[in-house]
Amino acid sequence: MITMVTTKKKTTQLGLRIENELLEKIERLAELESIDKMSWIRRALATFIQGEETGVIDDAIEDYIALRIDETEFKKYSKLKDVPSDIKNARAEFLKFIIQKNKEDTKRR
Repeated sequence: MITMVTTKKKTTQLGLRIENELLEKIERLAELESIDKMSWIRRALATFIQGEETGVIDDAIEDYIALRIDETEFKKYSKLKDVPSDIKNARAEFLKFIIQKNKEDTKRR
């Protein structure tokens, strides 16, 4: 019996067409940093993606606190197993604020 073990590659080759002007800018920046353009592109993509992930998490926190998404959605976007207590507390305080504001508005009518 022959057992084959397959391992997932850590990298994937990606064909990408970009405008010549953008390539020239990349080459210039890579040269200024004394690295090859492919290394510069990989680092730029990683940095961009990290920023986007952080933005998604920040938006999820804001949306959860402001009652725009529920706990399930928060966990999905933040990739956390549980909602941290400080975020739960902020949501509870926001909810109290909304309830109090509604009571005040109702009294004014």
